[in-house]
Amino acid sequence: MANMDLSKIQEAIANASNNEQLIGEMRKAYSKLQAAFDEFSVVFQSDYQPAKKERKPRAEGAKRPGRPKKVENQG
Repeated sequence: MANMDLSKIQEAIANASNNEQLIGEMRKAYSKLQAAFDEFSVVFQSDYQPAKKERKPRAEGAKRPGRPKKVENQG
């Protein structure tokens, strides 16, 4: 009977450590969700204005991005 009690104790300890890890993961996920909901609440406010992204000027002599213009062959 002592063996049976010892195995139950070992099982309870193993389950407790697994549950502790799961609770830690759930806390991390909850904090990420809370941060996302905080951002949503800011975006959905009536006076929200999105921040305008500033563009950096091109370096001197840099080519413009995109496909080059077609040049018709003369001949």
